[in-house]
Amino acid sequence: MTVVLIFRIFVTGKTIILMNINIKISSKSSTPKYEQLVNEIIRHIRAKRLLLGDKLPSIHHICNNYDISRDTVVIAYNELKSRGIISPKQGKGFYVSSTSVRNKLKIFLLFDVMNSYKEVLYRSFINNLGPDYQVDIFFHYYNLKVFEQLITNNLNKYGYYVIMPHFNEDVSGFVKMIPREKLLIIDKDIKTSGSGYSAIFQNFERDIFEALNEALPLLTKYSNIKFISNHNFQFIPDGMGKGFLKFCQENKIKHKVYESIKSSIPGKGDAFLVVSDYDLVELLKISLTMKWELGKDIGILSYDETPLKEILAGGISVISTDFRKMGKTAAGMIKNRIFEKAENPCLFLSRKSL
Repeated sequence: MTVVLIFRIFVTGKTIILMNINIKISSKSSTPKYEQLVNEIIRHIRAKRLLLGDKLPSIHHICNNYDISRDTVVIAYNELKSRGIISPKQGKGFYVSSTSVRNKLKIFLLFDVMNSYKEVLYRSFINNLGPDYQVDIFFHYYNLKVFEQLITNNLNKYGYYVIMPHFNEDVSGFVKMIPREKLLIIDKDIKTSGSGYSAIFQNFERDIFEALNEALPLLTKYSNIKFISNHNFQFIPDGMGKGFLKFCQENKIKHKVYESIKSSIPGKGDAFLVVSDYDLVELLKISLTMKWELGKDIGILSYDETPLKEILAGGISVISTDFRKMGKTAAGMIKNRIFEKAENPCLFLSRKSL
């Protein structure tokens, strides 16, 4: 369908000229209507039919006179605003504030913390997005109040929101404030958020269960497995513990979950599953002091691959999702406007420590 929008452009301080601008919106197109509206306004700016300072049709005018919902127009105008192409004037509507339509799409990226594997993910995401995007990164540090405030304070300021909801609590209420067309959930899905948004995530319970089964031939030489589930400054999903317990119970392996390396009282014959890099270092220190040989006297299996673990202590065995692939997939979902959920692949990497 073609929508003809009639509005006024101030050519001089005294003269008002009426112009007709044709906006083409197709209900059959796979491109969302808000994106079609954004593209049409940009097309008219490029063609110089919309000039700097020109007023756009009001949201009320478009949604009341044409087959476009108010929410769709709001999303389109907010995206144009986030790119710096239009700006509002209190009580007067929206105006063209920049004719530089190559402005980068601004992306709000919310991580929990920055660490080695997040850096791999971040670099992959940035590199695969390319130069037409501006990414502003924020951190919530596992603080629900900070998580909510960061989202609330930045609503309508960005063209896309990439959220890492590293909480075992339900945070869907906060995330639902973001339009689904602009939302990408990364690393951990929010099952209660419904459908219609993009997500690239780990299946923690299944991944750890299958990876441990792959590592089973190496684990059988140890008397028991100790899972160090240290929640201090480290997010450990509930699914990870469930997958670990399921594996041990099905394979009748002696096991126990501890909150720290110290409380686990390490000894010869123990195998350890550690999530925190801090706990990994503590365990390596103890091994050096006791002169234990990794992969023989004790076994170490770490979670989340980093470049350092490939060479640390001759090589640390790892269970890890492919963070480079996760970053690449996330960038592709944004660039190609893909609205679907995808599980990221998980790997078991066998090295000297096991």
